Amino acid sequence: MIILINGSFAVGKTTTAELLVPRLYHSMLYDPEIVGAGLAHIARPIERFEDFQDLTAWRPLVVETARVLKQVYGRTLVMPMTIWHRPYFEEITAGLRQVDPQLYHFCLTAREETLYARLEQRQHEHTAESLAWIRERFQRCLTAFESPAFATHIPTDEKRPAEIVEEILGQIR
Repeated sequence: MIILINGSFAVGKTTTAELLVPRLYHSMLYDPEIVGAGLAHIARPIERFEDFQDLTAWRPLVVETARVLKQVYGRTLVMPMTIWHRPYFEEITAGLRQVDPQLYHFCLTAREETLYARLEQRQHEHTAESLAWIRERFQRCLTAFESPAFATHIPTDEKRPAEIVEEILGQIR
């Protein structure tokens, strides 16, 4: 099984994923952002980009890393990832379904003011440059994630992370 937890920046994807892993038997956290950060470091001298998701190799590497993790460890993968660009989303989810047909996709949502408030609470975790980069993309994410193509929406404004985890567990069991 693969559980993709999607949604805007600051919506609670990573927190939810980290709380979900211990609740799911034989699971592991797989954060594709780590793949992106490593690839960005490698590709920066030869490919121009503003977002590592735009790197040609990123999407196939995300899928191939999932394949290797499933083959080597045989565990359920819990993947927190903001992926709002529809063609990239479709490419990755199609690839993940080939890795494991049991793919669940949840899209965490929140109102814009909630996202800004959460980002302010966590600003110590980011540089000024990365905060500006995230803020520039909030509206794009909010608009994109209104689409029903982005799976099961879970509003998070009034929910604690543990409640979100319970909702996900209820839907996959």
